[in-house]
Amino acid sequence: MFKPAKIDRLPKMNFRYRLLKVENEWYLMDVDRPIIITYFLPWFTYFVPHKGYQLTEDEVEAIAPKVLEGDKNMLSTQTKVGISTLGAGSLAVLLGRAFPIEDYLYFTSHLLNLVLMILVLCIVFGIRIWISIGKKESVIKPSKKAKKMYCRPAKFRIVLRNLLLLIVPLFLSSAMIYSVLSKIEPNLIVHMVQFVTSFIYLASGNLLLYASGEDYKAKIKK
Repeated sequence: MFKPAKIDRLPKMNFRYRLLKVENEWYLMDVDRPIIITYFLPWFTYFVPHKGYQLTEDEVEAIAPKVLEGDKNMLSTQTKVGISTLGAGSLAVLLGRAFPIEDYLYFTSHLLNLVLMILVLCIVFGIRIWISIGKKESVIKPSKKAKKMYCRPAKFRIVLRNLLLLIVPLFLSSAMIYSVLSKIEPNLIVHMVQFVTSFIYLASGNLLLYASGEDYKAKIKK
């Protein structure tokens, strides 16, 4: 039976695990396994079991003390993101006026185009593998037995929205790869879009589908 749950991210750039609270019990959930699902078939992420380890409050305090305190300043984060986005946009406009960027966007070599495509995909896979390397926290004793758990957003419309959104980066990434293989006029923007969309798709099972702040429901298999 599914019960109300909430998810929090871990500090220290550990993207592989999430803190899961089901009623009054805490778990450390591995959201990045199985790899075949989370990398290539993220639509099934909500419907396959994930490994998790039950934690005491002392262990949660050791891993992420701010989670127990509920110390989250979302307004400050959003303000910083807005300022950063505005600054990046302004810089791009200034650079575009100072340098004729369009002169460097196109190149004639199909071989170079293929090499760039392969290089971009290798970089994306490298970053994705680095994200999934996160280790279990030191408070998890080897004697602790892993439990299987299912977790998904509490509202069906959120599940449907998240799964449908995955089609967008997959379609765009596939279109960019097709444009390179079909020898459409080489363009550096194609590779930039390919990098962004490929990464979003490959990382969605880890970074996007289990974002904190949503209402979740979870079922723990004893």
